[in-house]
Amino acid sequence: MLDTPFRTRFARWAAPIAEGLVALGVTANQVTWAAFALSIPAAYLVAIGQGWAGLALWLTSRLLDGLDGLVARSGQSASSYGGYLDITLDMAAYSAMAVGFGLAYAEHALLFYLILMGYVLCGTTVLALSSILEREKAQLPDNDRTLQLTPGFAEAGETTIAYVLFTLLPGQIEWFAWVWIAVLGATVVQRTMLARRLLGDGR
Repeated sequence: MLDTPFRTRFARWAAPIAEGLVALGVTANQVTWAAFALSIPAAYLVAIGQGWAGLALWLTSRLLDGLDGLVARSGQSASSYGGYLDITLDMAAYSAMAVGFGLAYAEHALLFYLILMGYVLCGTTVLALSSILEREKAQLPDNDRTLQLTPGFAEAGETTIAYVLFTLLPGQIEWFAWVWIAVLGATVVQRTMLARRLLGDGR
């Protein structure tokens, strides 16, 4: 829910940075890889109990992740492979952080297994719907991304908020984790209902 308004505001602020990176010869895919590269030590730091340092690296990686599309558009180098790489490494980064929290709070490992399951289902529903809409040559409104990623309750912004709360209030991590699992589940239901509305129920 937060991603679209954030991207709009971030694009205005970060456009000069993206233009500067293009002038230096930096490509969008290099920015995507750099964002992912920071997420792995972020997850490791979380896993060994250095949550604040891990969170700082994570937030930096997410800012970089927001830059890759701007770099692609500024350098007129947007590509289908870039879109594929972006979502693949994003899901790897989100999952790595969930593993990091699961290792740091082993007593709540089951909750982080459920969170990972939620990521799998959220990713499956959004990509399956995107693929079918492409096959049906249907276009979602206000969608200029490589993939037609339908909005949901759980998106990149909400994921980062969850990780911030896990770090800031570790004593409440069980409660926050259950809420996050519920949000992920609601997103799967939301997208399934949207798919039925857009595609029909097959009867």
